[in-house]
Amino acid sequence: MSRLFSGLLVAVFLLLPNLALGFPFGGRASTVLRCVYNSTIYANLGPPRGGEYIWTTATKTYQFGPPAYAGQWLLGLAGAPYYCIYSVSPLIIYSGIAMTMMGSSGAAAPPAPQQIPPTVQPPSAPTPPGTPSPSPSGSGAGSGSSINKVVISEVYYHVDVGHGSKPGNEWVEIYNGTQSAVNVGGWTIRDNSATSTIPSGSTIQPGEYAIVAVTSETRDLWLLQNSGAKFFFTGRIFGDGLSNTGDRVVLRNASGTTIDAVSWGSDASVMQPSAATAPYGQSLARKTLLTDTDIASDWGARSPSPSL
Repeated sequence: MSRLFSGLLVAVFLLLPNLALGFPFGGRASTVLRCVYNSTIYANLGPPRGGEYIWTTATKTYQFGPPAYAGQWLLGLAGAPYYCIYSVSPLIIYSGIAMTMMGSSGAAAPPAPQQIPPTVQPPSAPTPPGTPSPSPSGSGAGSGSSINKVVISEVYYHVDVGHGSKPGNEWVEIYNGTQSAVNVGGWTIRDNSATSTIPSGSTIQPGEYAIVAVTSETRDLWLLQNSGAKFFFTGRIFGDGLSNTGDRVVLRNASGTTIDAVSWGSDASVMQPSAATAPYGQSLARKTLLTDTDIASDWGARSPSPSL
């Protein structure tokens, strides 16, 4: 991979000496959106030199062509600013740097399957007469296979331009780690100033995720209209908007009992110390859904992943 992109970058400079005003870019795409109204493609890249770039019909491409999937690696030169019209009604425009020449790695490679060697169990001793048989372990607390409660699993507050704007396109993901369906209708999400209510009749099945957002525009921006992902829409923003530098999210049931909470940055009201803030375009998410220790190390920044 590194040889491919080093070669591509050298080729860019050799083939296009007249593009002295351009600058090299390259990184892994976290977002790829096709902008159908002006035939452009918006891509948001991470390090080594990330940013928001727009592939146009005039872009000269080679290798695997224009970006198409999150997870691809892109490399090339960037030129003047350009705009991508993603939606006319409502009007959604993304700004970025136009790609004047670009190479891509092709489709993102699937993760390699984890190879787990078989465990050889020693023969069990015969059970003495009269000894009761143990009950099978469930997936609740202590079994190690589930968190066995409803928790906040991810908070997306540092909204990037490819997914709308603050505060209207922030979202909170909830995970049902129990063995039963949970009706979260009437439950509330509160930040440091005000409360939003989840609509009545909202139910999460066992092992299922649900995204709580303000309006369906957020679902559309993530291109999840037909994905089967579950969304609940509150119709109002979370409090006064979730601050990038420090805030909290508190999930309470319909009786007002706190179910779960997380705080980050300068807000240490839930955890002391609070979780680290998420960089631009990333979310604050649980590192695992097996345990919940209510401390900052349960959380970390990652690429957003509204789940099914």
